[in-house]
Amino acid sequence: MPIARTGDPNVFGGNGRGASPAPVVVAGAGAAGMAASLSAARCGASVYLIEAAARPGGTVADVLIHTLAGLYDSSGQLLQDGLGGELIERLRSGDATVRRRRMGRLWVLSACPDRYRQVVEEWLASEGKIKVFPHSRVSAIACEAGRITRLKIVGPHGRLALQPGAVVEATGIAEVVRAIDPGLIQDEASCSAGGMIFRMRGVVPGSLGFPGGARLVQALRAAVAEGKLPPTCAHTWIDTGFYEDEAFVKLFVPLPADWRNCRGEITREAKRVRRAVVAFLTKLPAFAYASVTQCGSLGVRDGGRVQGEYCLTADDVRQMRKFADAACRGCWPIEYWDPIRGVSLEHLPPDDYYEIPFRALKVKGLENLWTAGKCLSADAYAQASARVVGTCWAMGEAVGRAAAGARTQAERANCQVRTKNEHQPLPSVPPNGL
Repeated sequence: MPIARTGDPNVFGGNGRGASPAPVVVAGAGAAGMAASLSAARCGASVYLIEAAARPGGTVADVLIHTLAGLYDSSGQLLQDGLGGELIERLRSGDATVRRRRMGRLWVLSACPDRYRQVVEEWLASEGKIKVFPHSRVSAIACEAGRITRLKIVGPHGRLALQPGAVVEATGIAEVVRAIDPGLIQDEASCSAGGMIFRMRGVVPGSLGFPGGARLVQALRAAVAEGKLPPTCAHTWIDTGFYEDEAFVKLFVPLPADWRNCRGEITREAKRVRRAVVAFLTKLPAFAYASVTQCGSLGVRDGGRVQGEYCLTADDVRQMRKFADAACRGCWPIEYWDPIRGVSLEHLPPDDYYEIPFRALKVKGLENLWTAGKCLSADAYAQASARVVGTCWAMGEAVGRAAAGARTQAERANCQVRTKNEHQPLPSVPPNGL
């Protein structure tokens, strides 16, 4: 992927003669950040995509999410295609294992995390206006008169100073906004629980279906009750994979309020629990010849939400509220992972959707700073619905257009969101632009 050099005309300190319009800087190459980058690039902006990890892909690829939620409505139809619809087509191309799947009352896209990473990397590389900075972070930010005027990026390339036209916070844990003003972050005294996923092969085919899968969960809970496994294992979830002998195992990982300061310790403990669960499972007939083939990193569902111009609430979600400045749609249940009681799933009314307003994606008090993805401006329960990957792609797409400053009629037409209800299209940019 193309990497920016210090001779780039947008680098701070250049003479500015003949320079292209100031770039859009996107922090975080997960679902929201990649969507924002692709959207902004297609609207003509130069995009610098900053990613702390070695490769783009975010939570889906790093944590091993294999059921992509938020892309479909309650009847299994595409909620809003746009980049989300294009993502589905790209994933399906040449891979028969990618399929729409019903899980109870919900619809998801079943896709291998490795396939997802391959597809999004190729997609980003195909957009010449996107420059990707792996192993990099925004290290310093300067603000003047309610705007981000300068920022510095540090990584293997060294240090790079930029004058951004707009910045998109898509780290999932609000790193950029936290660096500007910690007071702009909504941190909870009690954090939503995280997770850790691993894959196993060699499972007896058919053993995860009903009633075998239910018996496995019962066996895990019985082992917890008998003191053979840690208490968190009572919330372990096991699902089928992409081979007849494959299983995805999801562990429940409670996070303390100060988890950022002890992430290494939390990860080590989760790995210890993983070893205990594997040792237990391989004593069962269905897993007697199974072994671990891949392990994901620690997944954080809610790493802190920003204070925006509007805070999306659980009541907005429950009442399927619509907004004049709607950026995108959502309809996933309120899936809240309580750190003690485990998951609760509050289903929403069928055949409807709520909207996320641009104001919930606009960071309060900073004219050119946007957010998208898990750290949107929302309360904890609204975020528990909006944080899923399909909605993150939709938020990122909307914010990318806004950050690129698509003001002209032609740009609005080129960047228009395509929805399943064409008679009520969502606006391509917020009513007042940037």
